[in-house]
Amino acid sequence: MPRRVVRGFLTVLAILLLSGCQVARPTAARPDPQAAVEGGLAWLEGHAALSYRLPSGATFTAARGGLARGTLTLADEQVPALRVGGNLYLRASPRYWTAQGMSPERANEYGARWARSVLTLDPGMALAPDVLARALRSAIPPGTRAEPLTLGDGTQLYDIQGLQVTAEAPYRVTSFKPSLLGPAGPPVLGNTAVEVHAVGDDGRADLRTGLDDDVAGLGQPFVAGPAVATNVTENALRCTPTGMCTDSVQVGTELIGEAPQAHARLVLKSSVTSGQLGTRDCGQELVAPLNVAVSMSCGVKFILPKADGAAKVFAVPTVTAEPIAVVDLAAVKQEIATALGA
Repeated sequence: MPRRVVRGFLTVLAILLLSGCQVARPTAARPDPQAAVEGGLAWLEGHAALSYRLPSGATFTAARGGLARGTLTLADEQVPALRVGGNLYLRASPRYWTAQGMSPERANEYGARWARSVLTLDPGMALAPDVLARALRSAIPPGTRAEPLTLGDGTQLYDIQGLQVTAEAPYRVTSFKPSLLGPAGPPVLGNTAVEVHAVGDDGRADLRTGLDDDVAGLGQPFVAGPAVATNVTENALRCTPTGMCTDSVQVGTELIGEAPQAHARLVLKSSVTSGQLGTRDCGQELVAPLNVAVSMSCGVKFILPKADGAAKVFAVPTVTAEPIAVVDLAAVKQEIATALGA
């Protein structure tokens, strides 16, 4: 009998000790959302460049100062984009420019080269790491409710009005909704979350190489938006006894709209016709300052008949013009080297 009592007492004591251990286990407190947000924004500010995966799947990389390159989804089209020298350049198809209201002929010309463009949001500057951090900080007031999330791999996040940051240090921003950048954000970046990825040393080297290559291929980019009106003020056709005829015109230009650091690309096309000799076409292209008069000319050669006589010849010239951007390549290359390393 005493033996059974001792056993029962020991069993009860063990249960009480075990219960005491379970009750005393501390519960881990979830990190402070405001600390996570500030830590994530500081992570943004600490990078020289960041890469963004847009809702369309396109990738766009931006560096401090607004240098950027990648692809944007505009008018349901994947459009290569480049930002250097404070300007954004697009390499879009004729279909894109037609959607912007251009005539098919003009859209074909724009589709063959880069064009300096202005969008509702300047993606290069808006996504520069330090600029983006300031914009997101302004968009989310302190004390805004944070929703805890857990990813499939166990990573814990906070979602604060569409800004997602890791909930544990080291804090970083994983994504944000373009609407946090204001109404201009979604038309350029999309309507759903933009993923944010760090760019390491290798990535910066790739960005540097890509920017250098793009700049080397810029050529003479058009300036989308404004137009250039032309006025042929003089037209003179001169022919020699050998059958050579030269059509010369004086052309005035007028810029309609705003196009800083731009010139005019002028294209002369002349149709020189003779009832006896037929028709020959010629042309000339040149780049000239805007709002000044310039001289242009082109020539044709007729094969003259062996019989003597005179032939009446007349010319119908047309001159069209487009604004083109004047790019200081040396300054742009220096900008790239300074920002991303010589």
